[in-house]
Amino acid sequence: MRTLDENYALLEKLVNEERIYLDPMYDFGRVCRLLGVRRPEMDALLERELGLDGASLFAELRAALPERLERKYGLKCFFQEV
Repeated sequence: MRTLDENYALLEKLVNEERIYLDPMYDFGRVCRLLGVRRPEMDALLERELGLDGASLFAELRAALPERLERKYGLKCFFQEV
């Protein structure tokens, strides 16, 4: 069984390497269940480390995608009219 810190490290990999937040099927609660960690515990850890809860983290990462694609590839945001 993983510790909370190990689950936090795994969450970091899922977010940074796998970009799990982009799949709407994997909301933060579901990711916590997959990790086998209680959501309130992970939320509290994220609040301490990042200043926001898991749902807010996923929402901010999703919202930043269009700007990232435009900045990195010069693409117009696919959520707006082209």
